[in-house]
Amino acid sequence: MSFVDLLRAEHTIGSAINHEAIRKVYELRLMRQRLRVRGALLFMEYVQGISMSSSEFQRPILDVLRLFADAARGLHAMHLAGYVHADLKPNNIMVTTDDHVKLIDLGQSARLREAKPRIQGTIDYMAPEQVQRGVLDARTDVFGLGATLHKVLTGKPIATEMNQTMSVNSMSLAGRRANEVREEVMQDLPASVSRLINDCCQADPTDRIADMPTLVERFAIARAAITRQTAALAGAVVHMNEKPEREEEEDVLDGDPNFDELFEAITQDMEDPPEEGFVNRADATGS
Repeated sequence: MSFVDLLRAEHTIGSAINHEAIRKVYELRLMRQRLRVRGALLFMEYVQGISMSSSEFQRPILDVLRLFADAARGLHAMHLAGYVHADLKPNNIMVTTDDHVKLIDLGQSARLREAKPRIQGTIDYMAPEQVQRGVLDARTDVFGLGATLHKVLTGKPIATEMNQTMSVNSMSLAGRRANEVREEVMQDLPASVSRLINDCCQADPTDRIADMPTLVERFAIARAAITRQTAALAGAVVHMNEKPEREEEEDVLDGDPNFDELFEAITQDMEDPPEEGFVNRADATGS
């Protein structure tokens, strides 16, 4: 596919979708010379921000999950328009300066429920059906978005038999999971998030999360679970640091170097009742 063909695809798909999470495409101008197309200009929305592949993109996990849910909503709009993105990766998800998501690079997108004539994509994020030139649907993007989330949270591509064992025969292994490697990386993630990624990145599309609305729900569930766990942990820490007021007073006395003398004086006062007129011991002896 030539560069002009990619621009044509970007224009065709981008101009057919109107969603805040997808970069808008306005106009394609072909540059001709002697009736032949020599180049093209594509006019698109200017996105001010950074991609998720940038070293400047550092966010708490709750923010990351929120942004990915917004990306999933944009992909759902794309699927409703009849297209699959098919090239999801951190570099193709922009985060704007006002904290919104923009999906970019639609040039390798394909018609929903159709097979692409050639293998296209990025090895660490490709679903098996992309490599096998199979039919692509919403679950293809589910795989890509899950693999992208794994990369953003761990800094490493999700392990497959293909990207762990590169050889001339590796194309047939794309998307097949190397579980023993995956688990070592994902064990540091919250359980709700590691399960979500795992359910996105199954080799068999029928075993994956079925569509983007379901994935949006899973993002919400994961965020709620992390929030509850954080609140419970904070409550436990506060409880451990709390002591009854009486115990704190006793601790102060225990730490006083004159504790024995104070204790003896107090108990002596209790044994000798005040003299008539309620004069205290100091007054009786010192004035």
